[in-house]
Amino acid sequence: MATGDQADFARRIRQILPFGWFPAAPSQTQEEKAPVLNGVLQGIGNILEWVLALFTQVNAQMRLATASGDMLGMIAYDYFGDSLPRASGETDDAYRARIQQSLVAAKNTRAAIAQTLRSLTGEEPIIVEPTNATDCKGLATLVSPAVGGGYGYGVPGFYYGGLNGGQFFVTTKRGNAPSTAAIYAAINNVRAEGVAAWVRVEG
Repeated sequence: MATGDQADFARRIRQILPFGWFPAAPSQTQEEKAPVLNGVLQGIGNILEWVLALFTQVNAQMRLATASGDMLGMIAYDYFGDSLPRASGETDDAYRARIQQSLVAAKNTRAAIAQTLRSLTGEEPIIVEPTNATDCKGLATLVSPAVGGGYGYGVPGFYYGGLNGGQFFVTTKRGNAPSTAAIYAAINNVRAEGVAAWVRVEG
């Protein structure tokens, strides 16, 4: 007999029955004097054992650290929608680790987008920002638009505090990503609002 099993519940219920109504529970060497009562109590104990097992399982699913199976997928969907599906053959521990990393992941930066795509696809993405001098080799103005794409001081819409959103270009291989849609969703989850992402998925 173990705590919380069928026999344990039957014993506990029998202990709280009114004294004198039924024969006392037998010891291990004695014969049962109330087999009908014992059968009823064992049946109730079986149900209570199942309820306790279900409660224990459900209680574990309430926390990311102890959730398992499909509940991990539901937790990921609650937080990230379709952008963080379980990979084929991925273990609970590996999927849980990805969810935990995503909860505290950096966002709104080039590095964050690159890391997100590396984690999802297993491939190194190519990211180009038109207004990044490292990518486009220079800035310019309206009087010399051929240099650096025509961005620079004195250009309408390109000034500190402007409300025009930026844009960037991404080329990535699909790699381990379950779908192209998952790549789009991952980028949308990380990019800053109002910034356009032009994405090319290869393979």
